[in-house]
Amino acid sequence: MRSVEDEFLPARRKRRPWLIALPLVLVAVIAAGWTAFWFHAASVTRTVLAGWQENEAALGRDYTCATQDVGGFPFRFEFRCTDPVAALRSATPPATLAAKGATVVAQIWEPTLIVGEATGPLKIGEIGAAPVLAIDWSLAQASLRGLPTDPERLSVVLDRPIATSLDGAREGLVGQAARAAFHARIAGGSARQNPVLDLALSLDEASAPVLGRAGVVPLDIDAVGVLRGLPSLKPRPLKETLRALQAAGGRLEITRARLQQGDIVATGTGTLGLSPRGALDGELQLVVVNADKLLPLFGVDQLVNQLLPQATREKLAPGLDKLLPGLGNVLRGPAASGGVSAEALGPATELEGKRAVKVPLRFADGAVLLGPFKVGQLPPLY
Repeated sequence: MRSVEDEFLPARRKRRPWLIALPLVLVAVIAAGWTAFWFHAASVTRTVLAGWQENEAALGRDYTCATQDVGGFPFRFEFRCTDPVAALRSATPPATLAAKGATVVAQIWEPTLIVGEATGPLKIGEIGAAPVLAIDWSLAQASLRGLPTDPERLSVVLDRPIATSLDGAREGLVGQAARAAFHARIAGGSARQNPVLDLALSLDEASAPVLGRAGVVPLDIDAVGVLRGLPSLKPRPLKETLRALQAAGGRLEITRARLQQGDIVATGTGTLGLSPRGALDGELQLVVVNADKLLPLFGVDQLVNQLLPQATREKLAPGLDKLLPGLGNVLRGPAASGGVSAEALGPATELEGKRAVKVPLRFADGAVLLGPFKVGQLPPLY
């Protein structure tokens, strides 16, 4: 009589050893196929990059690297460039941008998201001449959603950016910030035809000593807007882009903006455009806390002191006070108590629980007017 164990012995002898090895063989085949695919794709990437560089060179933009390579096997593509140089021959004037290194990465499973990092400093100057500006940072990162020829969203973030003049006549600090970020997204149209762009800009602890007193005190900016009027996002010189924007009646609609500099806080909305000669046009409606400190910041008090003698200022001041309370203190100068009254700039309101005034900031063909005062003149952009 056969035991239960004997009943299973034939079955054991019929097992096929190759079934055990089959999963390992399949893994090896998949790995070999994946390796062949990755290296083929890397080869295609090199060919595409070479073709792109040739096309850009034909348009007057030369991009070169001391060394360049494609890596990242097995799950991503990583393009590495040492000592990248961009020679923009089509710019006015022709310019050269040179950095220490750049890396661009795309994951296999998400090829439409490209992330790049750059190593500074970035030196800028005219072609064939010594650089006149250097920009450095602790981290510079950019991300692009979509394809380079058909982008959907762009983000650029700089940690601890600092700009320094290398011009022998004006060497020194130009500007710096704790953090700078810029975001752009296509909200309507397409990159190739009539794009409508959602834009966002933020600056933390930004300062620019070259702007005088207005640029010395650190400034925080958080602004959001919509840009309309661009015919396309086709790469072209900045001045040509601005001319096309002006000809199409393009406008930047600032939907939300907040600025803080010391104890001066301002929020605003409005629309900006360009005049026929390329100067800034438009108006922003601001609500400002401690608005009385703005005029000294822009140097209006110093300008008045230079133009009018003290006796004349004292004679005219009472009449101005009757028109706008505190306005006479602009003429009286720094010896006047209380400075310029906020009511001299606009009607009273409230912002973030603090007393504030409404102030129009107007741009008229480049002239900058804060309330009734002209505080600057901006040159044309093209």
